[in-house]
Amino acid sequence: MSEPRPFLSLAARLLVNVEALNMVEAIGNVTRHRRATVIIHEPDGRYRKVEVPCVSGESLAHAYQVALVEAAKAIYAREGVEVPVCEWCARGELFKSMDDAHTMPQVKGAVKGLKGADQAHAFEREVVKNCLVEDIGGFLRAERPPVKRTSRFQVGYMLPAADAIRLTALDTQFHVRHAPTEAIRGEERAAQMIYYVETGSAVYGLCLNLDVDGVGKTSMVKVEQVVDDAERLRRIRVSLAALLALLSTKAFGAKRSRFLPIVEVKSVVAAVSSPLPFTVEPPSYTSFIETTKDKAERFLAIMERLGIEEEVSLYAFSAETKVPEGVEEASSVEELLDKITEKIMGMLGGQR
Repeated sequence: MSEPRPFLSLAARLLVNVEALNMVEAIGNVTRHRRATVIIHEPDGRYRKVEVPCVSGESLAHAYQVALVEAAKAIYAREGVEVPVCEWCARGELFKSMDDAHTMPQVKGAVKGLKGADQAHAFEREVVKNCLVEDIGGFLRAERPPVKRTSRFQVGYMLPAADAIRLTALDTQFHVRHAPTEAIRGEERAAQMIYYVETGSAVYGLCLNLDVDGVGKTSMVKVEQVVDDAERLRRIRVSLAALLALLSTKAFGAKRSRFLPIVEVKSVVAAVSSPLPFTVEPPSYTSFIETTKDKAERFLAIMERLGIEEEVSLYAFSAETKVPEGVEEASSVEELLDKITEKIMGMLGGQR
């Protein structure tokens, strides 16, 4: 059996009511919700274009990377180890080595005097060593040397599920700010301000992949593990703890102070694969757990014929449908993440 190279793929269906998680622009006194145009397949076989509310991948990625910082503080403090996070990421300001002004001094020192590929590799190596957010979340440096580290996690737009897209709603909520004392002073116009906020409600689908194997390793010029095994395992635990925070506490999106939405996780399916990545089916329909299982069986059969010892472990939680045989069932999102953590850490020989 080859060395384990775990890859995590996850898809979830979330019922979200009255949310303003991702706003884009103000037109007059109306703050508009982010929208996207999607194509749906009608029962009569025709396709139709529909505009729906959505939450951008950038919004979700920002929340995940902030969760990385908070999870790292807890895990590293317990072990008495200094948290390897740069000053900007620690504040949630994700500049991520984009220019000299936002590059860590130790990184600048390490690349001094180097040129070409050696300089680019040394830059990525030192950034990965010194900031786990940039290790897991990637970065793009637009100055000399230009260096790109692809994010170890992938996330897309949160879009309404296809089987519930006709029930998607966008409402404009009326609000008034009122200051009675201004009216007493004769400032009637300033005493009252009318504004509108667009809110959305939908069964949203969320898809996320995490390249666990790539954590703690360079990727641009050559692949090299640049932190020791103990540190790498700590970072993998941080990446999984941040994912739990994202799904369990639903801590993502904007306007949460006064528009905290009602969010229910209805179904989740996750796959841990090695050595090649396997991705779960999108949560467009409640049958996505079943179709993921069928896909995994076909995937494994073909890999075996090709002479590849592939492993795919499936886990699911659902309040919408029965979890099929061959998929390990969890009673909650939290238990599902616990099972995933146990599997990945077991593959890597680390403790939970």
